[in-house]
Amino acid sequence: VPPPVAQDEEVYSFLTPGIRKTKVEDLANKWDNLGFQIRPVNGYMMYTWQNGRWDMGSFVPAPYVLLHINSGALHYGVSVFEGLKAFACKDGMVRLMNPTMNSARMQQGAAKLRMPRVPTEMFIEGVSEAVRRNAEFVPPYGHSASMYIRPLLFASGHMLGLAPLAEEYSFLVTVMPAGGYFGKAGGEEGVDALVMEDHDRAAPHGTGAVKAAGNYAADLEPVHSAKARGYGTTLYLDAKERRYIEEFSVCNFVGITKDRTFVTPAAGSILSSTTNRMLQQLAKDEGMTVECRPIDFDKEIESFDEVGMVGTAAVVVKVKSITRGDRVYKKTNFDTLSR
Repeated sequence: VPPPVAQDEEVYSFLTPGIRKTKVEDLANKWDNLGFQIRPVNGYMMYTWQNGRWDMGSFVPAPYVLLHINSGALHYGVSVFEGLKAFACKDGMVRLMNPTMNSARMQQGAAKLRMPRVPTEMFIEGVSEAVRRNAEFVPPYGHSASMYIRPLLFASGHMLGLAPLAEEYSFLVTVMPAGGYFGKAGGEEGVDALVMEDHDRAAPHGTGAVKAAGNYAADLEPVHSAKARGYGTTLYLDAKERRYIEEFSVCNFVGITKDRTFVTPAAGSILSSTTNRMLQQLAKDEGMTVECRPIDFDKEIESFDEVGMVGTAAVVVKVKSITRGDRVYKKTNFDTLSR
């Protein structure tokens, strides 16, 4: 496969009036305080699927995409995305964090939403090329920040009704230097969580197990309402019984019992976090028991000595309290998960 070819900047210049990319020198004293936000970089990688095949890919030097007004992504939410990171290492190399896991998860999401499969080789090529072409924005070794990578697959072709399917799909990879999702609260401070009683994250047998864009749109109103009440995040229970723990707003739930058992929910409507899976392996390596099973909130929440939110963007975040109705469950310990 020929290497990706850079797009002509003039083609996209009309899309970027007044847009200026981030100056690396302006970040020199901010690497540990970047926050989680959009920072313009050199551009993104783009692949297009038409006539049953993917093209060779290209680099787009702009922060926008040309899209049909009747695209399946805009009208029907035919879109899945991923989140992973690249780190500058002590030896000077820049390394990706488990891209094959993210590739496999995107393939599952594509199948669920009837989109073409992104081959693992193309996924890794696109991610690697996006990082390489924006290499100056990878935070230096020794800082808490990293390069956050957002692969996106969506129906860019037009759709009117659910059949026939779109004739064009796009796979994009955008990157940006970023800190932790929860900022300072993601450190020793911790986050207060509110159990949602009148909202559901995902329906049984729905799209909750894949990283579909619409799953996150459903959390916008609940999480902003929770933050208006002073909480840092939301916690969802299963939609059928409102009994079993599912997920936090953008993270998996992990609880550590007093006997150091690592417990995390297992259900068909929960997104399988790559970070969670790696933490499970680390826990096993330390001799801990790992349990992936249904967690009855009322019966078990007090049994956890530690509770954490885990995910690529958030990493591992302490949950210092969980409120359900008029009951508040305090969690002060974080010794095991903080390691």
